Amino acid sequence: MKIKLTILAFLVTLISVGQKKKNGNMYIDHPAIKVIENLHEAMNSNDADALNNILSDNFRGMWGDQFNKDLEPQTKAGLIQTVQSIHENNRYFNVNKSANSYPDAVEYKDEDFAGVTWVYSWEIWSMVGGTTGIDYTNPRHVQYVVNKDNQVAFARVYRNQAPYTETNKSQRMLEDGKIFSHHPNINTVRKFAEALERNDKENMMTDYHENVVVNGLFNDWGNDPLNLEDLKNGFESFHNNFEIKSMDNWNIKYYEVDSGMNFVQSWWRVDVKRKSDGKDIVFPVMFNHGFDSDGKIVRHFEAWNGQKVYE
Repeated sequence: MKIKLTILAFLVTLISVGQKKKNGNMYIDHPAIKVIENLHEAMNSNDADALNNILSDNFRGMWGDQFNKDLEPQTKAGLIQTVQSIHENNRYFNVNKSANSYPDAVEYKDEDFAGVTWVYSWEIWSMVGGTTGIDYTNPRHVQYVVNKDNQVAFARVYRNQAPYTETNKSQRMLEDGKIFSHHPNINTVRKFAEALERNDKENMMTDYHENVVVNGLFNDWGNDPLNLEDLKNGFESFHNNFEIKSMDNWNIKYYEVDSGMNFVQSWWRVDVKRKSDGKDIVFPVMFNHGFDSDGKIVRHFEAWNGQKVYE
């Protein structure tokens, strides 16, 4: 039985090897890759003459993520005009291969691709909308075809459509919810602030959810948020080091947002006396508080200049 199993495994290996069929060669260095580098340089410098030489007269450009079957391919003249429009209507345009990748040049044996070289390029496309200020920087993948005359004859582009969707929205004015000057959630934040000012531990956290997510400018980007116990300890530590003389509200609004999370944003003028040296310090504080359907605070964000207070 062992001999039979060994023979069977050997036959399976032979069959697997036999199923492989080579269809060309892949190159990490190739003249066609230099053509694509020249294309990038011409696009970045808005050099229409260089583009005219690099692109073949029968150039066709397509979007790999486009679902419109009736969309006509982009022509040579169309791409040159697109590059010109990009430079006229945007800032900081640049396209280059991404830093952590390299292009591959492939010469297929298939007769359908005879005489051309495919270049698979992973790129960073970068620009900022001149009108909207939208940052379009994102990776894209392009499949180029370079013909025997070292001209780009075809390009199929895959890119992130989100910035372009945002561009369409940013060309007009769109509402995104309502702003309230008076609301029960505003009242909740006021009660919290008054309790914080008076170090009223009994009422300070009454309206906080036990699983509240706590964050702020005190936390480094990407770090995990704090929890309710951390927040309590933070307030206690602050009161141990400072006497809050007053917290005066400058502005407070409740934002009911259609596309995101609702929140109360409040700004406060905070006047404290530092207990270590008796120094009086006045500084601004901004809170963002998010609420659940029961009116409990589930998100707490704070922003203030700790360096100014503790120096």
